[in-house]
Amino acid sequence: MGTGDFICISMTGGAPWGFRLQGGKEQQQPLQVAKIRSQSKASGSGLCEGDEVVSINGSPCADLTHPEVVKLMESITDSLQMLVKSRVDALFLFLEDQSHPPSLQHLLGYTSLLIATLANQLMG
Repeated sequence: MGTGDFICISMTGGAPWGFRLQGGKEQQQPLQVAKIRSQSKASGSGLCEGDEVVSINGSPCADLTHPEVVKLMESITDSLQMLVKSRVDALFLFLEDQSHPPSLQHLLGYTSLLIATLANQLMG
């Protein structure tokens, strides 16, 4: 996964949130959003498949196993806040598969990244 922007995702109303996670410390993989259900709380939140979950309700996720993350998610009753690192290539995936369009926050982040990349190539 490349360098992405950090985005705060907020959802309310309790589970089900409408997304599935994969990875964890025991798998030696970052915790990532594996799937987002259409017409769910997650689908309208700005969360994208492939986003890396940095923290859940203020709890860092880097050292959590997948079962620990499941337990943490099950303890959340009403309000979910996640800090995620967005996928840089999600914009390009969106152009190929528009079933999960990225949020405006994601698009603005990708646009600034693309402009910076082009500027570096032109100047370098």
